[in-house]
Amino acid sequence: MHPSGRNCVHSGTGGRLATTTTDDVDALVARLKDRSRVVLHFHGGLVDDTLGFATAERLAPVYTAAGAEPVFFVWSSGLLEVLRGNLPQILGEGVFQTLLNRVIRFASGVVFQDPGTRALGGLTVPSTRDVAAELALLRTGQEPYARLTPPAEVPALGEAERVRITADLSADTELAERNREIAGTVLRSAPGTTAARDINGGRAAVATLMSPDTVAELAAGTTDAENRRAVVTSALLVRRTVRVVSAVVARFRHRTDHGLYPTVVEEILREFYVANVGAAVWDAMKRQTAETFAAGAPGEAGPPRAGRYFLDRFGQLLASGSRPEVTLVGHSAGAVFMGHLLADLARRRAAADDPLPEDFRVRDVALLAPACTVKDLAGVVRRQAGLFRRLRMFTLTDEAERADHLVPFLYPRSLLYFVSAVLERGPDGDTAVAPLAGMQRWFLADEPGGPDARDLRAFLRADGTRTVWSPVDGGPGLASGARSHAGFDNDPEVLASLARMLAD
Repeated sequence: MHPSGRNCVHSGTGGRLATTTTDDVDALVARLKDRSRVVLHFHGGLVDDTLGFATAERLAPVYTAAGAEPVFFVWSSGLLEVLRGNLPQILGEGVFQTLLNRVIRFASGVVFQDPGTRALGGLTVPSTRDVAAELALLRTGQEPYARLTPPAEVPALGEAERVRITADLSADTELAERNREIAGTVLRSAPGTTAARDINGGRAAVATLMSPDTVAELAAGTTDAENRRAVVTSALLVRRTVRVVSAVVARFRHRTDHGLYPTVVEEILREFYVANVGAAVWDAMKRQTAETFAAGAPGEAGPPRAGRYFLDRFGQLLASGSRPEVTLVGHSAGAVFMGHLLADLARRRAAADDPLPEDFRVRDVALLAPACTVKDLAGVVRRQAGLFRRLRMFTLTDEAERADHLVPFLYPRSLLYFVSAVLERGPDGDTAVAPLAGMQRWFLADEPGGPDARDLRAFLRADGTRTVWSPVDGGPGLASGARSHAGFDNDPEVLASLARMLAD
């Protein structure tokens, strides 16, 4: 057991027990027998194992003082390392900066031009020099193009506009030179030498952290790159850049944009860099939080699944007559973990051979800046009657969210904005913009947003105590001073509010 792990369930690969043993879990559950209140705490996905144990050590006295016995689920995603290591490097790449300039140039011309002028076949775009001057605002801490307001209706990118943009990009000598740099580097690099590797182990070009499959496609379309006399942009790079422009326009059209500059950054990352901006890590993290409650195959080797083993023993405790009131606290991606636990509780209640009493319900669900999707949380609240009595979400106002910059001077939005626009995936497995439950933006949207957003919005609005938009002093149990995504689990006002909820 980890030195700080007395009250921890530590899971690793595949959601299996790591430094925590089955004996440790048995002893932990035994300590819950005579407790009137229990807190199950799930830390966020930007926290590694070491910080997870440190969080448990820091918060244990807070929960104990409130009269509850805490249990901390400690796990690690590796997302923080990827974002810290790769994202600033990507945003500073020469090829990224060229793509940023060109996509902004055409997307701004399409989105912010009068629709009537566009309908007549006119497309006026700023020069690359003008775009560069606007982007220079980043060095002073200002967001480029933040002053622009799109028209109420943004038509889709037209075919004539697509042809015009394609022609301009095909003749762009700077873009062609970037293409040649990437392809030439790959062609010169023998496997196992100086070529960089993406987080999945694939070879990438030294000149860029683009996804390896993208780099390979660009290289395949360029023969003898070092010796070519004519600098010609590959048709593939042009097509994919036009696709980014179209995606940016579509997001403004469907009102899922995050402002011009952030949206262009997000769409370039999704199109060209998704393997190296954490998408695979985010997917793996979500799988791990689900797999920890999964049933192992018969005869499966290795430690048991951490979450499942804990609930097996906890269900037996409840069946023996000990019935502590349970509060769940999930911070950031910990809300994803928590959602899988609630789903497994629902499964166990319905299973005739599971010891968990079928009338057991969680007392409180407390969400701190949840990074679960609106879809996932809507599924949870639809089953409220059988799962929990009360839910309260502490999260940032949209104003505070937009001020909580993930990468200062380069990406002027928060982690939740980034996850929503770059890391989440749609039903087909491709990256897709998905509203996250902790973003006030979707809650305040004029558009209903589909049945999931409609149902979750209705649930939260039905009781004013279900949302705490930080920073705010809403009184006992409803106060938060957090001004950043990472600040909720160490904010004195949030911790005081959680203590009040435990005492109610």
